[in-house]
Amino acid sequence: MGARLKKPLWVLFFFVVNIVIYGGIEFVFKMNLWNLGRQVDMWELIVTIICVGISVFCMYKVHTKLFKPTVKRKIQLMDLIFVFVTYITLIFSSYLIYNLWSSIAYGTGRSKLVDFFFRANLPLTTDKYIFALEALGLVCFAPLLEEFLFRGFLNNLLRGKVNTFVRMSIVSILFAAVHFPTYIHNWIQFLAYLIGSIVLFLVYERRRSLFDAILLHSLINGLLVILFIEIPKRFF
Repeated sequence: MGARLKKPLWVLFFFVVNIVIYGGIEFVFKMNLWNLGRQVDMWELIVTIICVGISVFCMYKVHTKLFKPTVKRKIQLMDLIFVFVTYITLIFSSYLIYNLWSSIAYGTGRSKLVDFFFRANLPLTTDKYIFALEALGLVCFAPLLEEFLFRGFLNNLLRGKVNTFVRMSIVSILFAAVHFPTYIHNWIQFLAYLIGSIVLFLVYERRRSLFDAILLHSLINGLLVILFIEIPKRFF
């Protein structure tokens, strides 16, 4: 009984831990117990990144011990090319879909389009240090955390219990769902996250390597950082 529950309990534990990290740290710093003034946001980000880093290290250790992941083959140049080609294809496809939808929904209302597709509860800071920390978290730590949780723990927990399609569906829907309400405000954004998660799942399964999924995830988030910089300049 204990052995059968060990993997699900660890998966649940890390999901709860990371919810507590993000929610708990934000709650504590909003109370401003230390009178940090304008530096409160910067210190919140620093503490969050440190805690997430510790969590990722622990997840790596536990994931390796529990699931004993075996990569199908060592990484080759063609695998890196495959990840980059997948990234370009995904971005180009998303661009075409967004433009098609915008022409139907808004015509030439570009500011409405930006609000519809990219609006998030993330204030665009003018502080370069805070923005650098946000970018670091988004490009480096978020992909590590989310890939270990979803393509690593949850995916491998379900492996052998349900077929591949059901496993992919569960992982992808839950991945999209956890981004409510910060990043997702409408059905097209949810669909974008769902498709992105399916692509990440397929990239992982190709070699059963979290490195491939993390790399692709980082590239996607890197584009978001660029969009957060450029969209206000171009549209507002």
